[in-house]
Amino acid sequence: MESPIVPWTQTPKQQREGLRAALDELSLSPAELADLLYKRGDYRDFQARIRSIQRMISGESRVSGEMSVICNMLLRQQRRLLLKYPDIEWKKEANGNYYSTIEDWNVVICPQSRGRWQVVCRKGPEPNGYSPPFSRYLSSLEEAKKKAPIYVEEGMNDIAEIRHLENIIDL
Repeated sequence: MESPIVPWTQTPKQQREGLRAALDELSLSPAELADLLYKRGDYRDFQARIRSIQRMISGESRVSGEMSVICNMLLRQQRRLLLKYPDIEWKKEANGNYYSTIEDWNVVICPQSRGRWQVVCRKGPEPNGYSPPFSRYLSSLEEAKKKAPIYVEEGMNDIAEIRHLENIIDL
C-alpha cells in the first residue's frame, strides 16, 4: 500500500494533495497538527507552526521532507493500531457514554454539546490511575472510536517518558 505522501516520486501538487489526504485520514486540522508538533518537540511558536502548515497546504511552499516524514509516521501508527485493535467492543451506558477496555486502559467516549464526542483514557482500574490530557472534541462517534487506540498509545508513551525522566533524576 502506497502512502499518500511519497515526496520523492510526486510533483509539488501531488505532495500537497497527499498532505491534505493524510490530514483527512488522520482527522487532523492544521491547528491540531500544529499542536501535535509542539507536543513532539517543535519549539517554534504556534503562529509559525500553523503558518508553515497552511502554506504547504495552499501551495505557497512545498511540502517539506520533515512534514512528509511526520505525516507518514502518524499514518503508519494509526493504521497499525487499527489493525491491532479491529474489534473493540463498546458498551453504551445509561448516561450516553460508551465504555471499553484497551489492554489495561479504561476508555470512555463521552457525548458533548453540538453532537461532538470526547475520548477519556485512564490507566488501570484505579480511579487515580494515569490519565493523559483529555482529547479534543471529535465530530462523530465513529471518529472517536477510531481515535481511542491512538489516545491510549499516547498515554502509554507519556508513561514511558515520565519513567525515563524519573530514571534520569534518580541518577
